Amino acid sequence: MGTADKSKGSAGVNPFLESILGLVQAMRPHQWIKNLLIFLPFVFAVRVAWSLTDLNPVPGLLITLAAVFAALCAISSAVYLLNDLSDKKSDQQHPVKSKRAIPSGLVPVPIVVSAMALLAAAGFALLAVLDLILVWIILVYVAINVAYSLGAKKIVLVDVLAVASGYVIRVAIGAAAIGVVPSPWLYVTTAAGALFIALGRRYAEVRLAGDQAPNQRSVLSQYAGPFIGQLLTIAATASWLSYTLYVVEADNLPENNSMLLTIPLVTLGLFRYLYLLNNSKEAESPEHLIVRDLPMVLAIVSWMALSAVVLLLNG
Repeated sequence: MGTADKSKGSAGVNPFLESILGLVQAMRPHQWIKNLLIFLPFVFAVRVAWSLTDLNPVPGLLITLAAVFAALCAISSAVYLLNDLSDKKSDQQHPVKSKRAIPSGLVPVPIVVSAMALLAAAGFALLAVLDLILVWIILVYVAINVAYSLGAKKIVLVDVLAVASGYVIRVAIGAAAIGVVPSPWLYVTTAAGALFIALGRRYAEVRLAGDQAPNQRSVLSQYAGPFIGQLLTIAATASWLSYTLYVVEADNLPENNSMLLTIPLVTLGLFRYLYLLNNSKEAESPEHLIVRDLPMVLAIVSWMALSAVVLLLNG
């Protein structure tokens, strides 16, 4: 029996279909959840871009953001494919990542490159139709991620800053798409939270990989010891403090400071994430931690619900 027949027999699916499914997996649709950050400026633009007394702009704004979300998913998937291609050799040393479609050889490189080009072209075309300023913003995102894939990921601290920048850029795209200028504190809070997540991932990778850390990701050896723990503590503190200052200082938020009611939920979320980083076997995958841990999901949903109530009652 040939190799292809063995693959078909073991997987129970046609090799071509298996390759397509592998390609879709390599596009990381589970990470599209990050792109929901583009809706954050809309939520906090109450009394600026829309209000309870004037809901007419809402459908148009949401349609625009939905289109931007689709474009961003396509472009970010192209970036993920590029990153997996550049990480192919190191991922083959990882107990989990080695089973991914690209490191395992399930999806041929020419197919990956073709898919990457098509996704990027489709995403840029859609953004160009919406607003050229969105294209310029996303070009910054792509440039940073290309630099990351080509070597920035091997430079300590630069790697996490590059990852965190993607979160901030998503917020900026969401704001530009609906034509609002958010409070600077929204960007500060997003940056601090993004650094907390990125450093948390490095912390978990060091913890879970042990002696094999340098083989799985060369930069991990430079995060070993107390250094990564110190960085994580600083990032967690910055996240909590910047959010607190944001809900107090932002001009368009309720003047009665009722958004401070959400602080306990943010605190719970931060503490729960720290707990998971130290105890979960999935800690190196933040998107899994966020959606699979019930207390974390409840904290996020409760924060969203309470924020909506506060903003709507004071809208």
